[in-house]
Amino acid sequence: MNPQIEEILKGSFDLHVHASPDAGAERRLDALETARYAYEAELAGFVLKSHEYPTAPLAYVLNQMYPGLNVAGAIALNRSVGGLNPDAVEVSAKLGARVVWMPTFDAHAWMARSGGGPGITITHDDGSLKPEIGDILDVIKQHDLILATGHVSPIETITLLREAKNKGITRMIATHPGGIATMDEHREMASLGAYLEHTFLSVMPDKARLTVPELVATLRELGTERCIVTTDFGQWMNPPAAEGMRMAIAALLGAGMEPSEVSTLVKVNPNGLIS
Repeated sequence: MNPQIEEILKGSFDLHVHASPDAGAERRLDALETARYAYEAELAGFVLKSHEYPTAPLAYVLNQMYPGLNVAGAIALNRSVGGLNPDAVEVSAKLGARVVWMPTFDAHAWMARSGGGPGITITHDDGSLKPEIGDILDVIKQHDLILATGHVSPIETITLLREAKNKGITRMIATHPGGIATMDEHREMASLGAYLEHTFLSVMPDKARLTVPELVATLRELGTERCIVTTDFGQWMNPPAAEGMRMAIAALLGAGMEPSEVSTLVKVNPNGLIS
């Protein structure tokens, strides 16, 4: 492996990884295999994400098997966990979860874009946040969790981030807003304290929403200090997430980014969020 890529890869942290078991999609690897690849590549760790179930118990077991690897559990507030369910967040937090995603595949904005719905919204028709969101944010604040915005609309995202900031929540991720939010909305999300997620999945052939040079241009326009790069890997046609992180680092360097910039995106900012 290229020594520069290897140096950045070691100690990197992937804040968005999928694995089986999965009720909704075919996955390349199960959680055990995913963790083994990450351990062997000497990643600092990764967040194990499921759209269907809380992953904290599974993360706990993986951490016992691979000492030194930090597999972080999470919960996504979709219908399978009761939607906007503060009790589910509280239980996940007590089991060691680190990340709370707002609704993803059950979010109304996501379903509407794919011609489905109705889905879950986090605001009323007048734009105010639903009371359950306040309760969920209180749990996030109490346990110092990471708030990730999920697949809700940019307007909902900004409203959510503004309230989270008001409550003193400091760990926030705007979930891959590229191609959905405007650049001005990106900047507003960042101004409220969120890190802007950019997934390497977005440049892979099965998605192809961006080219690598386009991704680099966006990262530089927004500023690497408020951005993170994740893989969002786990799909059957893509390599293991740890290899995806290596590919992302190589691609960003190959497109002209400085090693310090890439390290900020995959190591400094993600580890700062999860620590």
